[in-house]
Amino acid sequence: MAEIKDFGRKVKKIMKQRGITQNWLAQKIGATEATLSRYVNNSRKPQADIAAEIAEALDVSLDYLMGISGFPAPIKTLSTEESLMLSAFGRANARDRKIIFGVLEDHMTAEELESYKKLQKI
Repeated sequence: MAEIKDFGRKVKKIMKQRGITQNWLAQKIGATEATLSRYVNNSRKPQADIAAEIAEALDVSLDYLMGISGFPAPIKTLSTEESLMLSAFGRANARDRKIIFGVLEDHMTAEELESYKKLQKI
């Protein structure tokens, strides 16, 4: 599992990917740009409510920013097709789940693959 120390790195990564400035994000969460900079540079850890606001503003899950999940997409952004697949996956037996993940491994990011491998050890 990633450490909380990765919070700033992940925020910075998402901001870069989406072309978001620190000024925009700071205004969106009601903080100063200097305060946000401290979070992004890991010199200060945000309180839980601020971390949640940052996740919401970036449209990523708080679990991702906190290192609980290896992928940034929140459940609320799933398409109908993705929701159907997730629902069916939940009913699949262990053998079928392994087959599904075998197909998806080639399409996973490094972080997703790391999370998946950790799940296999549990």
